Amino acid sequence: MLEDEIAKFEEELKAMPEGTIIYNRTIKNGKAYFSWYKQIEKSGTRTRTSLSRKNHLEEASNLARKKFIKSLLDDKYNELQCVNYFLCHRKAEKYTALLDDNSPYHELLCSNDFKGKEWEYLEYNKSTDYPKHLIIPAPKGDLVRSKSEAMIAQVLFSHQIPYRYEEIHDIDGHSIATDFTVLHPKTKEIKLWEHLGLSDKTNYQQTIEFKMIHYLRAGYLPGHDLILTFEDKARPFSYLDAEEVVKKYFL
Repeated sequence: MLEDEIAKFEEELKAMPEGTIIYNRTIKNGKAYFSWYKQIEKSGTRTRTSLSRKNHLEEASNLARKKFIKSLLDDKYNELQCVNYFLCHRKAEKYTALLDDNSPYHELLCSNDFKGKEWEYLEYNKSTDYPKHLIIPAPKGDLVRSKSEAMIAQVLFSHQIPYRYEEIHDIDGHSIATDFTVLHPKTKEIKLWEHLGLSDKTNYQQTIEFKMIHYLRAGYLPGHDLILTFEDKARPFSYLDAEEVVKKYFL
């Protein structure tokens, strides 16, 4: 995908006009004003031509686009280099095999005293719905569906609180993928955390209603073993919000 994007932008760059756009800034009555120039360097000689808004706006826009694409390509080149390095050097370790029933270390790692960090890495029934929506990196190598979920995962991870993402539970006879299934680090109680991030969307409100009905029927009590957080377009969820929830329920 990166190679295709790079090739596309390289082709666009070839068709761009000669020169580089630069600017001059002046301050008048406390406000900044910009004027643009086309700069061309040939044989050690640098020339500049003014690009007026009245007569050269399209040319200035094309040169600004050229500058943008060159910066974008620099980022894509670096990203591709990093990805290739990762692919060449990444060696996956089958660490979960140490937790298997037939492992000589199972008794040591899966006893009640050690229950927690190993629990979150055991295999579990995880949702496979809409994999294309899993686009935001989370700290354990997971991909989650939103920046808010990534913040929740980061806060749990930073406090060393074991969690599973989108574990499927049988809730009142329905298979529900809970956003976060969290193991309390002290009491070893399981708490379910649903982050309802599209609360102002009518179609999503039906999903919220469905989940709430079946959580309540199954005996889950909000604020006790069911944690609910919300956000809408006007009131986004923040990292500090996630910290407050974790402090309230787990620390």
